[in-house]
Amino acid sequence: MKKILAMFAVFFMMIAFNAANAAEYSDVPGNYWANKEITAVVEDSILPLVAKDTFAPLQDVSRSDFNSALLRTLGHGKGLISGANPFSDVVSSRADYGDILLSSKLGLIYGYNDGTFKPDRIMTKAEAASVISHITKDYKGNVKVLNEFKDGDQVPAWASAQFAKTIDLGIYVNYPELDELLPNKNLNRAEAAVLLYRLKQRIADVKTQYVSKEQLLATEHLNETKKAEVDEVQVTNMRKIVLAKNIIRGYFQTYFTSKDAQVGDEVIFTAKKDIVTEEGTLVIPADTTMKAHITSIEEKKWWNKNDKVTVEFESLTLPNGVVVPFCAEVINHSGVLTENRWAKPLGYTVGGAVVGGGAGVGVASFTGHHHYGNGVAVGVPVGAGLGLLTGLTTPGRNYKANDGDYVWLELTQDLSIPNN
Repeated sequence: MKKILAMFAVFFMMIAFNAANAAEYSDVPGNYWANKEITAVVEDSILPLVAKDTFAPLQDVSRSDFNSALLRTLGHGKGLISGANPFSDVVSSRADYGDILLSSKLGLIYGYNDGTFKPDRIMTKAEAASVISHITKDYKGNVKVLNEFKDGDQVPAWASAQFAKTIDLGIYVNYPELDELLPNKNLNRAEAAVLLYRLKQRIADVKTQYVSKEQLLATEHLNETKKAEVDEVQVTNMRKIVLAKNIIRGYFQTYFTSKDAQVGDEVIFTAKKDIVTEEGTLVIPADTTMKAHITSIEEKKWWNKNDKVTVEFESLTLPNGVVVPFCAEVINHSGVLTENRWAKPLGYTVGGAVVGGGAGVGVASFTGHHHYGNGVAVGVPVGAGLGLLTGLTTPGRNYKANDGDYVWLELTQDLSIPNN
C-alpha cells in the first residue's frame, strides 16, 4: 500500500510540475491540448507569436508560413537572398522571399506546373502530410492503417500512401477525435506546431539532404542579471550562440589603474566561474579570458571630472585555447571605466564634517566656554559644506580596479562558442 501511495504521489507531483512549467499565452492556456508543442516551437523560433503574448492557434497556415517554419525545424537559418527565382508569383520584396528560394533549392516544397508557388494559399492537413512524407527517409506506408480512422476514406488518393507513412512515423495530428484525421481540413497553427514538434523529435528520420549540418536543439536562458534586455542562448549541435544584448560579468585579471594606462594597451578580463544557462548548459567555462584594448582615455579634470577609459573588446579565449570573436561594451557608467562621480564629493563631505566637528570642539575648548555641543553644531555643517565644495570643484579621480573586481559587459554582437 505504501508503494502504491508513493507512486500516486509521484504521479500527481509530475502533473503539478508540468502544469506549473507549461507556458501560457493569452490565447493558449496551460491546459490547452497543444500547449507543450506550441511552447516548444515558439521557444525554438520555429513558429513565432503573431503579436505580444498571442499565438493564434486557430489561424490558418499558408504554404509560405509552413515552408519557413519547416526550414527552421530542419535547422536552417535565413533563406537565400540571391539566385534564380523560378516562381512568377514570388517577388523579391516579400519578407519570405529568401525562404522560398532556399526551399526550392533544397527541394522541400515544390511549386506548381504553371511556374507558381502560391505562397499565400492555405495548406491542408493532407498537403502537410505529403511534404513530411517527401522529406523523410524512403519507406512505403501501408494504406490499410487509414482504415483505423472513421474518415480514412476521405484522404485524397494522391496522398494516401504519404498520409499512411506519416501515421506510421507518428508525425500526424488526430484532434479533437482520436479516430478522425480530417485530411482535407485547413491546417491551423496549433496543428502545425504539433506536426513540426513531432518532426523535430524524429529528425533522424529526415533525409540528410534536407537537414542543416547545424541544428538548433533548444533556446535556453542566462540569468546573470535582470538588467539584460535579452537573455536567450541558442543551443545547437555544434555551438552555443549567446545573442546580442545579453549581459555577463567580466573580472579584471590584474590590478588596473588609469594613471599608468595608455591608448592601445591591452586589458584582460576573465570569467571567474562557469557561466551556465538556467537550463543547465555550460556556455562560458571558468578561466575564459576576454581581451580588450584601450581606445581612448579622458583624463581627470577640475570640477570633479574623473578619468574615463573606453575599451574595445576583440576576442575571447576558452581554457582549451580556442579563440572566438567577442564584441561587447562596458555598461557601467555610460560605457566607460570610471569611478562613481559622487564618491569623491561624498568622501570629502564626510571628511570635512569630521574635521569641522573636531575644529568646533577645539574652538570651544580654546575659548574656555566649553560649549562643545555648540562647537560641533557649527563645525560639522561648515566642515561638511567646505568638504562638498572641495569635492565638487577639485580634479576628479583616476580609475582603479583590483584583481577580482568586475564590470558588466553587454554583448553588441552574437557570441558563438563552439562545443568542442
